[in-house]
Amino acid sequence: MRLFLLIGQSNMAGRGPLEGPDINAEPEKNIYKLDDNGVWMKAKEPLHNDKPALVGVGPGLTFARIVLGTFNGETAGLIPCAVGGTKIERWVPGGDLYERAVTRARLAMESGQLSGILWAQGESDSELEADASAYQDRLFNLITSLREELNAQDVPFISAKLGGFIRPEEYPYTDQINGALESAAAVYDRFFLAESAGLTHKGDYLHYDAASAKELGRRMAEGWLTFQ
Repeated sequence: MRLFLLIGQSNMAGRGPLEGPDINAEPEKNIYKLDDNGVWMKAKEPLHNDKPALVGVGPGLTFARIVLGTFNGETAGLIPCAVGGTKIERWVPGGDLYERAVTRARLAMESGQLSGILWAQGESDSELEADASAYQDRLFNLITSLREELNAQDVPFISAKLGGFIRPEEYPYTDQINGALESAAAVYDRFFLAESAGLTHKGDYLHYDAASAKELGRRMAEGWLTFQ
């Protein structure tokens, strides 16, 4: 399988409302996800289970569909590790979520090759100046360390800007977080930063609605394909 590690917070985990065809959709035929028990199962929305009462549509499944559309006969394995409401300090070496993601990725890699790392996070670090100021160093540490630990120096790292709809009075350092992500795109090879322009929220000025979550997945997939 082509394996993709999904990390970050709620907009990666998926908070788009499950509606219409997504509710009763059949599981994917050639896309699998690693469940909480480390077992591969056919994927469908929602991919994550970080907050069962809140999870919904995220970018991961659309990303995999588009990627596989260019590779006939292949299968994808998604490794859901995102957790809503988390700061990047938990995603650096020694942090609980970083260590869990590495463990799950290594388990998944017994079944295939890591082909991409998808990252959507930063809202929680845009509330306080201290967190925003430390963000770039932590982000660089995350990228460098993940690639080293997973022997993934050439694996594309696909990130996303924070939504343009986020209210600055609630999250005043959004621009600083996006600036750190732009810096990573300038420094690291095989790093793609997906734009969030034109995407819409589900009514809370924080989380993508289902259509925008899917569109973000499409943009991230198009970025990944530029490295193939």
